[in-house]
Amino acid sequence: MSANSVLSQTLVQNLSRLKENRLHRELITVDKRTSATISISGKQYLNFAGNDYLGLSTMPEICEALNEGIRLYGAGTGASAVVTGHTRAHHELEEFLKEITGKEAVILFNTGFAANQTLIKAGISLKTNMVLDRLVHASMQDAVFSAEKFQRYRHNDMKHAEAMLEKNPNSIIFTEGVFSMDGDMANLKQLVTLSRKYASTLVLDDAHGFGVLGQHGRGTPEHQGISMKDIDVYMGPLSKACGLSGAFVASDRDFVDYLINTGREYIYSTAAPAFIAHALIKSLEIITGPKGNELRKHLSEMTDFFRRRFHENHISAELLESSSSIQPVIIGDNSRLIAVNERLRNQGILCGAIRPPTVPKGTARLRITITAAHMEEDIVRLTEALGEISQ
Repeated sequence: MSANSVLSQTLVQNLSRLKENRLHRELITVDKRTSATISISGKQYLNFAGNDYLGLSTMPEICEALNEGIRLYGAGTGASAVVTGHTRAHHELEEFLKEITGKEAVILFNTGFAANQTLIKAGISLKTNMVLDRLVHASMQDAVFSAEKFQRYRHNDMKHAEAMLEKNPNSIIFTEGVFSMDGDMANLKQLVTLSRKYASTLVLDDAHGFGVLGQHGRGTPEHQGISMKDIDVYMGPLSKACGLSGAFVASDRDFVDYLINTGREYIYSTAAPAFIAHALIKSLEIITGPKGNELRKHLSEMTDFFRRRFHENHISAELLESSSSIQPVIIGDNSRLIAVNERLRNQGILCGAIRPPTVPKGTARLRITITAAHMEEDIVRLTEALGEISQ
């Protein structure tokens, strides 16, 4: 690209502004990782910056299932799912997910971002009004701004949501189960009530709940005592608690058939490798079995232990209310967040440093994620480091 072109000059100016505002991102290169640690440039860190909530990504059973899948199906699919990319492994995974969710049909996506974009675009193509929680994921936010009819209600404000639905019945309601940056949960009971009262369709993005919450790992609905029958469309991740990659949407047969036939992210993408689908079946067997219960119990205990330690250490930062694996510590200023995060890294601790536009201006934060791979000594080390830095 010519350095004298208008495009090049604009790029440089925009990057300079990001750097001035301490919003510029740089990639780190990971050498090696386990479920609780990560190695970067030869240095090992305690990892509190990932979404491998149950620690399955490096579990030997999952790795062996991947190897078995490669032996059975080879490396890639070589085509879109609507051509020849939909293999026996994908079909068996879909059948298992239907059993778990109790839905008539399931469609697989390469990413949760693609799944959510497809769901929003379905609402647009069906010319349906859409009502969204203001803090739903960027994948939904980005897509919905091209819609003619949509409203966003104040985060978890059910009165505000009802006021919108009262004016716009027969809408599609979009919410997350566990909100990715705040760690709090949607009030599904009230949302189900509103969806029925105003003849609307409820879509749940349960990226941070599926596999993690509920007695059998069935996510936020099970955790809150809500029947999956009351969730019209359920989007679940295969990249977080499952420890692999991808996502799925579960709903009634007609809705899924519509996505298969209109979802451009699905139609025009090469299907994910079959060996991943094969390994995901093993992952789901673990999640829904006794081992999954053990991992969720330990994860819950570690999350509670972190919150106790945080308050006992009188750390001078705001810990948001959250009973989920996502524990946000508000720092506020971008420059201060970067300094705090760097001091943690110097002590061998890696946390997510989240800044605008991912979160509102003035709420830059450490996004600490607790996993089932963490032990009490890891939490003690983290909270002691936070205590020292905050003084």
